[in-house]
Amino acid sequence: MAATGLHLVGTGAGSPLNMTIGGKEIASSCDYRFLEGYTSLLGENGENKLEKLVGIFEIIRRPEVENPERILELAKSNSVALLVVGDPMQATTHVDLLLRCKDEGIHTSVHHAVSAIDLVCAGLGLQSYRFGRQVSLTFPHANHLPTSPLEFIAENRFLGLHTLVLLDLDPTGMGVEQPQPMTPLQAFEVMCKMVERLREDPPPHLELENISSSRDLSRLKAVNLMLNGRIEDMYAVICSNLGSTNAQIKSGSLSRIAESCVSGIHSIVITGELIGMEKDALERLH
Repeated sequence: MAATGLHLVGTGAGSPLNMTIGGKEIASSCDYRFLEGYTSLLGENGENKLEKLVGIFEIIRRPEVENPERILELAKSNSVALLVVGDPMQATTHVDLLLRCKDEGIHTSVHHAVSAIDLVCAGLGLQSYRFGRQVSLTFPHANHLPTSPLEFIAENRFLGLHTLVLLDLDPTGMGVEQPQPMTPLQAFEVMCKMVERLREDPPPHLELENISSSRDLSRLKAVNLMLNGRIEDMYAVICSNLGSTNAQIKSGSLSRIAESCVSGIHSIVITGELIGMEKDALERLH
């Protein structure tokens, strides 16, 4: 039996069949099981597969994870498993949950599993050390459209580095409904809107009179270089449903491949300079 306390268990990316043996044993022996159901999805028929592996569980959304009083109260006198798609420590929300347990003297354990981030770096044939800062693209809300994701992409390309772009799962921004993954085409459209905003109404930190450091100047150069080109022609890789049986990887110009993908969960890699076997791997292995 699992010890009294809170056990964070990764299900692995793409399918609960990618859960580790240790994670499965812990989760199946807990008194209570919850599936964190807003930061990712289990994949096709994933909930049924997970139930067969570990037993009955309850799906909880963002409010119950960010305000976890019920979970913490249960964990004081029961063994509680919080099942997280991918690796449980990829989200700061789960780190915060562990810190709250520590403050309240609740025993915790973490059972890692492969994440989508791991699969992208390992599965494409690109070298992990050649990835720069990863970014997340969120659905636009009203007039709120931050351009920082595209700025980081520009900086990484300026340095010859690849960028992993994680796509939003929640059009509402509330985390209370079944996730609806952003499509690659929607992501492309969001990036095009960012280009328009950078050209027409750049943020203050990208205005020359506000540049105060070499880092700021480097970012400005990188962004201007990107704006002088065509974002639709950037070389990219779209990774769909990695870790599942219907995984798909497509590479080419961003505008072309954004329209030709299967349904499901996607991420995008905007490549920097391709060195060594990286170019061969993208062209011949997928």
